[in-house]
Amino acid sequence: MASKYKTLGPGSMKPSKLIDRGGSNIMRPMPSVMPDLPSKEIEKRLFKLEKNTDTSNQLIEKVGDQYQYAKEFVYLAYASALSNLSNGSITNQSDATDFQFSPFSDSGTLMPYRGFFTNKSIYQSGDPTDYTWQSTSGMVGYTASERYFTSSTKRLEELGNPTKPGTGVTWTAINSGAGIPGAAIWFAERFKINSVWANWSITAVGPWVGSDFLVDGAIIEAKIATNAITTAKILNDAIDNDKIAANAVNTNQIAADAIVANKILAGEIGANHIAANAITAGKINTDAVTAGTIAAGAVTAVKIDTDAVTANKISSSTKITAGTGNNVGVLDGADSTYRIYAGHATPASAPFRVKQDGTVIIESASSGSRLVLEDDTIKVYNNSTLRVKLGNLA
Repeated sequence: MASKYKTLGPGSMKPSKLIDRGGSNIMRPMPSVMPDLPSKEIEKRLFKLEKNTDTSNQLIEKVGDQYQYAKEFVYLAYASALSNLSNGSITNQSDATDFQFSPFSDSGTLMPYRGFFTNKSIYQSGDPTDYTWQSTSGMVGYTASERYFTSSTKRLEELGNPTKPGTGVTWTAINSGAGIPGAAIWFAERFKINSVWANWSITAVGPWVGSDFLVDGAIIEAKIATNAITTAKILNDAIDNDKIAANAVNTNQIAADAIVANKILAGEIGANHIAANAITAGKINTDAVTAGTIAAGAVTAVKIDTDAVTANKISSSTKITAGTGNNVGVLDGADSTYRIYAGHATPASAPFRVKQDGTVIIESASSGSRLVLEDDTIKVYNNSTLRVKLGNLA
């Protein structure tokens, strides 16, 4: 059988050339490229090299059109509780509570159950029924976990980690047993098993889109669903004057009854915020303007147009008061007995009062010694005793 290796037979190599070694006048032979070996020996050695070629160290292999590991790997998962556990197995996915791949909960405590799953798949199974479960009680090696959060709005690649934080990024430790704070935007976690720390796992836990993430003009009206932005989606004080373009908000952008009194800060709307003729009678609800809504001294002669106040603008039940407290003079169209009174805010207690029928009552005091003029009678009291009565003595 002819050899598949082409070799040089014994004695077939040419003699080595002689070279001059640095002018020493001693000529030395150049070494041969390889020693002379019998052709059978060369074939034997080459065959051995071929036979010992080992491809079993490959990590991934292709099966059909899919890839998988060349050998089986053990995947681990954890759960806080298991229902219907029998011989290390559960029947339904719902039997596993808080199924996850991290050995520690959000509060930093070791999960009560650990499951293992052996497979060649390059993807870890997310089905808890694939795992064989056991209690972690009494297990050694799970010695610690570390949890941190940051409110930084930087990108993931700029955050670094709690061990080596990125520029301007502050990571804050979360105490054992405590949940992730509501202010957290990024959450970092690592754990130690058999004295070896795992790599930091950093995940986003809070929604945040900074202005540097958005291209100019990226968000337009057509990209926002109807009713997508509600008050719950807007932070307090997030929208101020410099966020609103001139003329951006006009009447067709404001829903009916959207702006009510409790939405307007006290003193926020001044005369310079109201366009000429913007407020007309048709814009003011009946009884919307009362004495309590008009500041003292707000209405002066220059604020009232000529002929603006006429008889048909005054109701029969109008009450006009001059003064404050009991130091008042009142023209009252609403009281059932008195139309005019002065000296007291309560008509019947006023020392001067005029009934609807024109009867005039004048009292120098409300009680004790006093002079009382009432209709056609004059009365004089000593303390509370009537001493003199003139006029109609009936």
